[in-house]
Amino acid sequence: MILGPVFQREAVLAPRRPKFYLTRTVYVIALLILMCTAWLVVAGTQIIRNVGDMARFGAVLFQILAPLQLAVVAFGAAMVSASAVAQEKDRRTLILLLMTRMSNAELVLGKLLASLLNVFVMLVAALPLFMMIPMFGGVSFTQVFHAFLVTALTVLAAGSLGSTLALWREKTFQTLAMTALSLVAWIGLCEAIRFVGHGRSVAGWSVDALVVTLSPLRAILTTVQPSLAGTGVFSFAAFALAAAAVLNIWAVLRVRVWNPSRELRLV
Repeated sequence: MILGPVFQREAVLAPRRPKFYLTRTVYVIALLILMCTAWLVVAGTQIIRNVGDMARFGAVLFQILAPLQLAVVAFGAAMVSASAVAQEKDRRTLILLLMTRMSNAELVLGKLLASLLNVFVMLVAALPLFMMIPMFGGVSFTQVFHAFLVTALTVLAAGSLGSTLALWREKTFQTLAMTALSLVAWIGLCEAIRFVGHGRSVAGWSVDALVVTLSPLRAILTTVQPSLAGTGVFSFAAFALAAAAVLNIWAVLRVRVWNPSRELRLV
């Protein structure tokens, strides 16, 4: 199995930890509280007269929850994957893993997916809640599917970024700082490109379409707007998969070059 014993061990042990259930329970409850709060705000400020009012509420609710979920799980995935590898380095257990018969791919991919297991479980737990939103109207099930596709692939790309940086750098603080700054730079650079080139074309390519392909924020915003639903989602999906593949291939090829670090070799 390409995922190796690292992932298999985490898949077996994770369901035995109370934290595994507590995290997803708190996450879903928090989303439910936001939904109820939004309903109380709408019901308290205007009278719900017809299905059109309900549809507008469903659309606004989706526009709030989908980007919020993306921000929470993407940042969380990057930090969790980086922390998982950094902890192995701090405890000097990564060296022991390198001394086993595991291949580089089993080590890198197994550690990555083991750290992201809880994040993906949170997404699966939140899916039924999001499936309730189309019942208000104003949102289709296809939009929900597109939003979760963008979110899941962003989690994979962000987690791959955090894992690769953690395998490369030695210090935990440096790893976490670089991961956070890289995520901010990713979104910020895409927003800067859109700001400068909005409505323009370069070599026949629309700058706006290019930004949707590169930016998870712009990709998720297209899913919450019925007029743009589906536009650029699959191009972003291809980009996110390619980015995750490049990062992981780089990590697989370099993991035994980066580790153990020069400082440990001198000792």
